[in-house]
Amino acid sequence: MAGVEKIKERILEEARAQAEANIKRAEEEAAKINEEAQKEAAAKKAQILEKAKQEAVDVKKRLKAMAELEARKKKLQARQEVVDEAFNKTIEKLNSLPDREYEEIISQMIVNSVESGSEEIILSPKDKQRISPGFIENINKKLSQKGIDGKIKLSEETKNISGGFILKSGDIEINNSFEAIIRMKREEVEAEVIKALF
Repeated sequence: MAGVEKIKERILEEARAQAEANIKRAEEEAAKINEEAQKEAAAKKAQILEKAKQEAVDVKKRLKAMAELEARKKKLQARQEVVDEAFNKTIEKLNSLPDREYEEIISQMIVNSVESGSEEIILSPKDKQRISPGFIENINKKLSQKGIDGKIKLSEETKNISGGFILKSGDIEINNSFEAIIRMKREEVEAEVIKALF
């Protein structure tokens, strides 16, 4: 019986030793797994932080580029407004010339625009009141001096233009208003205007 007890005791010892070894191995494996998980988590954290830093740099660059673009757009818009104002002031100055000077400019423009000598001149209501009684007669004289049959007449019709005139020949109307002339000439002179202003 004593031999059976010894065998039983030995089996239990071996089982305990095996259990301890299994527990120790399991603890070591758990520690190893935990360590690897921590390393992996730290690497992922570093990767996420690096990616976030890069994204922040990219966002900052994009925001800076957008701000610079917006600033350029505003600067161009302001420049365009100043140029528009310069052209508008030109029209205002032409319209506010003394009547005699204004009439002389319009008269020269008409003489230079007429082809047949029998066209009609359409003015704005304001200019129709502003011109002198001999305005058309003087234009016809100048046309005759140029060898053009001077039979220009002032139309009963008026147009809503700020200054200048419309030259009418039959159904054809040629817009010689200050706005139209400046609009046509603007491309030619805008670069010089910008250079002078800025």
